[in-house]
Amino acid sequence: MKPIAIVISVVVLVFATTISAQTTAPQAGPEYNILDAWAGEWTIQLEAKDSPTGPAYKVDWTLKGRRILGGYFLEVLHVWKAKGIEQNGVEITGYDPIKKICMTHVSYDDGNWIISTPTFINDRTCIEIGTEYFPDGKVTKMRNTWNFSPDWMSLSFKEEDEKDGTWWTSMEGKGIRPQAK
Repeated sequence: MKPIAIVISVVVLVFATTISAQTTAPQAGPEYNILDAWAGEWTIQLEAKDSPTGPAYKVDWTLKGRRILGGYFLEVLHVWKAKGIEQNGVEITGYDPIKKICMTHVSYDDGNWIISTPTFINDRTCIEIGTEYFPDGKVTKMRNTWNFSPDWMSLSFKEEDEKDGTWWTSMEGKGIRPQAK
């Protein structure tokens, strides 16, 4: 009886190990850690304008990012508060380790959406080139510059929009990440 129990135990162990190995999803390697730049919670204070000559106003922007799908992608929840309005968005960002660029898609609850390619030009500076599409058919070209501090706990942010072939600063500010990434 004991030899049969041992054989059954070994077969069950081998079967369980095989199933576990087959159902474990691959995990992203360290080359995907660049996504952690936006992981955690960021609080960003901005001054924004809707046109090159328009009046400036304050924006409170919160980003809550976390790696998903085995670490290959980043999900970021956005909350914008400005001019008495709250706007919510969800972002999915992936990283191409061959081209060394991110690919981002952000959708907002007012129907506008953004596609962009954030690219690190050095250890702590990211230039994001993108296009924002609005429900009324308006399309805006944008260029964002993200400058992260050496400890990755603060940043400066600048967005420039293109109008009639000229780039102008539409938003500028600073942010902090109070917890470790």
